[in-house]
Amino acid sequence: MEIKIRKACESDADALVTLLAQVGRTHSEGRPDIYCSPLSKHTNESAKKLIADRSGGVIVAETNGKVCGELIYKIFDRACDGFLKARKWLYIDDLCVDESARGKGVASALISEAESIARRENCGSVELNCWAFNKTAAKVYEKAGFTPQKTEYEKILTPRGNED
Repeated sequence: MEIKIRKACESDADALVTLLAQVGRTHSEGRPDIYCSPLSKHTNESAKKLIADRSGGVIVAETNGKVCGELIYKIFDRACDGFLKARKWLYIDDLCVDESARGKGVASALISEAESIARRENCGSVELNCWAFNKTAAKVYEKAGFTPQKTEYEKILTPRGNED
């Protein structure tokens, strides 16, 4: 299967909405106490805004002329503040491979392109977050060479699923 990675364009908005709905479903199933089900945040118009966002970008994977994956990123450039050193990094805000294309190298190809973009932009790292429930994604990231940077903790005070 040949995978083509390219910058997203406005005509990819509907495919992006479909992929983001899959991300939403994964998150709402994993943490129904936090995420809406079904996810209704993204529309064709909001997807077009993501594609046009100048603080980062959207790249897509195509197989057989059809979009089958997306990666949304932002580039951060922080000055030294006396505590944290100056640094620049690419942050993967979202990554999704269509359910029908998983396990075929699409995520690896998208991550590889994000790394290339980071190098061109003189970023020192590529970073992302992954929810603890998302073991499948964690395996993809670990296979791509990512390692844990920090751990966030929570203490749930209300039973999950009882929030309205």
